Amino acid sequence: MLSPLQRFRYLFAVALCVAIMLVALPFRESVDVANIDMLFLLSVFISAIWLGRGPAIMSAFLSVALFDFFFVPPYLSFAVADAQYLITFAVMLSVGLITSHLVSQLADRTEQAQESERQTRLLHTFSRDLGVAMNVGHVGGIVTAFMDELGLECVMLISRDGSSSDLQPMGGRKLTALEMGFARSSHERNTVIEADTLAELDTMIAFLPLAVSNRLQGVFAIGPRSHKADNVRELRPLLEAAAAQTALIIEHLNQAEAIKQGELRASEERLRTSILASLSHDLRTPLTSLVGLADALTQQQSPSTAMITETAGIIRDQAQAMHHMLSNLLEMARLKANEMRLNKEWQPIDEIIGSSARLLAEPLSGRMMDIRIQSGLPLVSFDAVLMERVVFNLLDNAIKYSSPGTPIQLNVSSRSGQLVVEIINEGKGFAPASIDSVFDLFVRGDPEAASTGTGIGLAICKAIVTAHGGQINAENTPGGACVQFTLPLGTPPSFAEESEA
Repeated sequence: MLSPLQRFRYLFAVALCVAIMLVALPFRESVDVANIDMLFLLSVFISAIWLGRGPAIMSAFLSVALFDFFFVPPYLSFAVADAQYLITFAVMLSVGLITSHLVSQLADRTEQAQESERQTRLLHTFSRDLGVAMNVGHVGGIVTAFMDELGLECVMLISRDGSSSDLQPMGGRKLTALEMGFARSSHERNTVIEADTLAELDTMIAFLPLAVSNRLQGVFAIGPRSHKADNVRELRPLLEAAAAQTALIIEHLNQAEAIKQGELRASEERLRTSILASLSHDLRTPLTSLVGLADALTQQQSPSTAMITETAGIIRDQAQAMHHMLSNLLEMARLKANEMRLNKEWQPIDEIIGSSARLLAEPLSGRMMDIRIQSGLPLVSFDAVLMERVVFNLLDNAIKYSSPGTPIQLNVSSRSGQLVVEIINEGKGFAPASIDSVFDLFVRGDPEAASTGTGIGLAICKAIVTAHGGQINAENTPGGACVQFTLPLGTPPSFAEESEA
């Protein structure tokens, strides 16, 4: 059965021959028959180029018949008065058939070249998209889009442990038990398997293993979106190239993930080791003091009130130091686990500075705390609890690493759409060797300082400030050091907006 398009082509070829006959008929007596013959050959040539081989062959036979019937005496008859015209008919038919064959063959090759160029372009785009894939799920989406361009349906099955029993489909429709059997067989044998279509059902008919140097990553299950199974077989070289590239990118992604997991485990192990080392080193001193003081109290038969008060104060200070170190360790562990949730609100920064200074009232006793806050500062959006931890840690560090009795200066201002907070102390400043890494985990500004510390306070400050969209840096100043952090000012809501809310 001919399709509607094929029937149209044959009818068009007939109409073209008839049109040429009608055009040439008025000039039958004045134009040489050889020239009229050329017109009919032109119709065969046009049919071969535009309509294909079948219409061109029919056009060749029809042109000979019309030429004989209307232009060779006796007219309106297939009889031939001159036998020489038989040679003309034979040559005309032969030339028409050869021309139609050559032109149709050229058209087929042109079409094949265009299809090959299209496939090459699709494969290039496919390779480029795979090169930027971030995970296996992204690869599955790229494969589906590529197969859609080819008019094919594809389900990508991935094996996490390299076993055929562990094949998991990445999207697409659910495969039947028969199709899964073919897929497992292709995976186990590491070979392409083709199956016949079953009674016009939409069945996957090609199963291509995703293998790199015999390391299997999964299987492509491919079927035609129509019932034309030949489409899949004709595209097999292209599909095998796509399968090879997909297997390669999946292996690279798996290797990158394995490296990432290995680095994460190594980082976790280093963190665990560092925490244990910090706990054993920095907590040993206050614990030793607590035990020693408690032992001294027990050995006193009747300790004086002054001694009890002094010892209790020292125990309190040591316990608070331990509490602060443990709080920092727990806070850093929470930040490393990405469990930080910001509860941001529009509020003034001076309240946070005041509450942090009150928490450090005891260490600040005997010192001058110089706080300079620019007037007219707008509200800033931040998490009050976390930002208080930042200011507290920075002030605590400024006290620990400054000369006794020297003032602590805290400046707050706005510059270039940023809120700027500076904490300045007087002392030795940061060690030149560690100033570039002072915000890294377990790095202390002055490793040789006598004061205790875990080296994570500034790391916590950096994590919190960065989460708020700000920046933090440290530098030495003449006769001391300065730590500065910024927060984006943004546009606070007006009082009208707040009342409407």
